[in-house]
Amino acid sequence: MAEGTRVLHVVQKFSSGVGSAIAQYTRSVPELEHHLVSGTPVDAEGDLADHGDFASVHRMDGSHLSRIRRVRELVAELRPDVVHAHSSHGGAYARLAVSRWRTPLVYTPHCYAFERRDVAFAVRAAFWAVEALLAVNTSAVAACSAREARLSRMPLRRPPRWVVPNIAPAHRPDRPGRQGTERLVVGGGRLSPQKDPAFFLAVVRRLRAARPGLRAVWLGDGDPARRAALEAEGVEVTGWLPRDATLKTLSAADLYLHSARWEGFPLMVAEAAALEVPTLVRRLPCFVDVPLALTLDPDPHAPPPLALLDDGAAAATNVLAWAEALGGHTAAAQRAALLAVYSAQNSAR
Repeated sequence: MAEGTRVLHVVQKFSSGVGSAIAQYTRSVPELEHHLVSGTPVDAEGDLADHGDFASVHRMDGSHLSRIRRVRELVAELRPDVVHAHSSHGGAYARLAVSRWRTPLVYTPHCYAFERRDVAFAVRAAFWAVEALLAVNTSAVAACSAREARLSRMPLRRPPRWVVPNIAPAHRPDRPGRQGTERLVVGGGRLSPQKDPAFFLAVVRRLRAARPGLRAVWLGDGDPARRAALEAEGVEVTGWLPRDATLKTLSAADLYLHSARWEGFPLMVAEAAALEVPTLVRRLPCFVDVPLALTLDPDPHAPPPLALLDDGAAAATNVLAWAEALGGHTAAAQRAALLAVYSAQNSAR
C-alpha cells in the first residue's frame, strides 16, 4: 500500500477499549497518514491520544445532523483515501455523510448495538434493521472477531469482511511476583450496563467469603451510581488513568475477571493475557471458541474460582491456555489485516 495513504477515523467516543484499538491501529500501520474526528475530547479519559499517531485531530459537536455535516466537511477538506468508521454512532455518521462510491467506507462495529442485553427485543431488532440498511453504503467490514464478521452478513448487501484482531500494546510493564498473602482481583471498563460491574461484584463477594482479605480494583469509571455500589463494598475504582498506569495495575493482578454481558472482542482480555495475568471471562458468544475452563460459571452459588488465586500451577495453566486461544492476536496479524482491507478499497476505486 502506498506510503502516505490517508485514513480518516470517525468515532463518537475516543475512549476506553475503542479508543485504545484505534490508537493501536495507527501504530500497526505507521506509514499511513491517520486523521481522527471524535465526538468527545480525545484527552477526556486518560491519555489515549498520546498512544496514537494522528496527523490531525478534529471534533464533531451538536446534534446528530451537525455531526454528519462535520464528517462530510472533513472528508471534503482532507480528501481521505479511506474513511474508517468505528462503533455504532461513528458508523452511522460516516455512512450517512458520504457515499462509498466516492470515498471507500470501512466499518468496525466494535460490538454491534443489536448485541445489547439491556434493551427489549424490539429495540435490538430496530438496531439490526439500521445496520442492515447502512450496510448498503459500506465498502468493507473490519471486524474485531470472527463472530463479528459473521454478524456482518446483512441481507441487502454483504460487504467484504476482514478480521482485524484486537491486540495488547507493544510496551507492557513487567509482571511483579506475588508479595505476601494478599491477592488482587481486577475488573475494568466503562461502568455501564454492558460491562456489568454488578456481576463483577457478585464474584468478588464469593471470593471474599473464602478469602476475607481479598483486594478488588475496577479499572475505569462511568455511571456514578455503579461506582458508588462498588465502593460501598470495598472495591477500589481508579477512574480513568493514563494507559501505562492502567497496565501497571493490571499486571499486578492475581486474577482478571471480565464481567461484560455482551462484547465484540474486549481489548482488556488481550491485554491481561499478554501480561500473563490469569483471566476468566463471562460465557459470551464472542468467546465461543474459548475453552470452558477459561470462563466464569454464571451460577451465583457456584464455588468461587479460588484455585487461580492459591494454586500456581492452575494459574500457569490458565495463562498458557489464553496464549493458545489468542495465538492469532498479534501485531503482525493486525497489521496484515489492516493493510489488506485498506489496499482492497484503493484497488477497487
